[in-house]
Amino acid sequence: MTNELKNVPELRFPEFDGEWEERNLEEVSNKVTEKNRSNELSETFTNSAEYGIISQQDYFDKAISNEKNLSNYYIVKKDDFVYNPRISNFAPVGPIKRNKLNRSGLMSPLYYVFRTFNINMDYIGTYFETFYWHKFMKLNGDSGARSDRLAIKDSVFQTMPIPYPIIEEQQKIGEFFSKLDQQIELEEQKLAKLEEQKKGYMQKIFSQELRFKDENWEDYPEWEIKKLDELGEFNSGVGFPEKYQGGNTGIPFFKVSDMNLLGNEKFMNTANNYVSIEQIKQKKWKVIQNVPAIIFAKVGAAIMLNRKRMILNPFLIDNNTMSYSFSNHWDTNFGHVVFQTLNLPKYAQVGALPSYNSKDIGIIQIRLPIKEEQEKIGDFFSKLDELINKQNQKIDGLKKRKQGFLQKMFV
Repeated sequence: MTNELKNVPELRFPEFDGEWEERNLEEVSNKVTEKNRSNELSETFTNSAEYGIISQQDYFDKAISNEKNLSNYYIVKKDDFVYNPRISNFAPVGPIKRNKLNRSGLMSPLYYVFRTFNINMDYIGTYFETFYWHKFMKLNGDSGARSDRLAIKDSVFQTMPIPYPIIEEQQKIGEFFSKLDQQIELEEQKLAKLEEQKKGYMQKIFSQELRFKDENWEDYPEWEIKKLDELGEFNSGVGFPEKYQGGNTGIPFFKVSDMNLLGNEKFMNTANNYVSIEQIKQKKWKVIQNVPAIIFAKVGAAIMLNRKRMILNPFLIDNNTMSYSFSNHWDTNFGHVVFQTLNLPKYAQVGALPSYNSKDIGIIQIRLPIKEEQEKIGDFFSKLDELINKQNQKIDGLKKRKQGFLQKMFV
């Protein structure tokens, strides 16, 4: 329900009324200053804006802290909170996350670690997922010489105002979001299981441990070994003039950044930029015609992401991308799966910016079944991708629902 009183959220449980009080952070928490002086702990944590408190080993696939200097690291216990001053798209003033790992670990002294009291931990942890506290940080912090970090004095950080309803309302709000998080986590586990199943099927089918049968329940012929450049056409992109930025009609012009916006969607049918036929003629650009194709990054760190999407319309691409048009040797759904199995970064040329060209990857050999078996394999994975996509949409819907509640249930 809405309320015209100050310090009252737009949406509220009906059994509560009256204005919320306010506390400074120092009134509900103490800064953790305990350090690993006796080196009793060795596991280092990091505070990720996307994943929360996570083992550094899991996040970076290796420990990057200096083992000789761990005595200077803070000891972070279960349910301690950590502020990371690093700014990112996920956390414009840096994230504050709670240690939910059920074990103690170490955190760099660059972070601010604090332990709460007289406040519900689920409630305050959820509050730090909102944007309401960002205004205080932006007014009192300074990016200074490091544009990727927000500098704020401990004494100032501790004065951050925290909305403070009565404990019973805090508990109700905390439980509500805790159950919503559990639901999201359950759906994410289902997604992970689907993706793991897909990975397992890919391994077994392409190793031919599993085979489809023909209509007479007989084996299909042996797969033939072919090179990619024998089965399709590679095309490299062109530089995109900034003066052509935007537009919503004409031929889609895909930039490597467009692939990052698609998430798990299979097809790229819309672009952020379009160019006219007149512009194409003026620049003498080659349009990649209306044939099924895949595009993927070919330059820089993006090739490690191995992002690729099928295109079904005439299109152009920028000079950081490459496309591969499928010939009639392929079932395109099967071809899409094949490209997911290829370790393209393996073929990159070493340099300041790793990259590859059509000659580098055109020689890649694949094993190609006859068209009929390709169609069965492609259809199988296409249906599995549909399940994965629906599960992703379900998770996105729950997360959007949560964001709506975060906006309305806090002040």
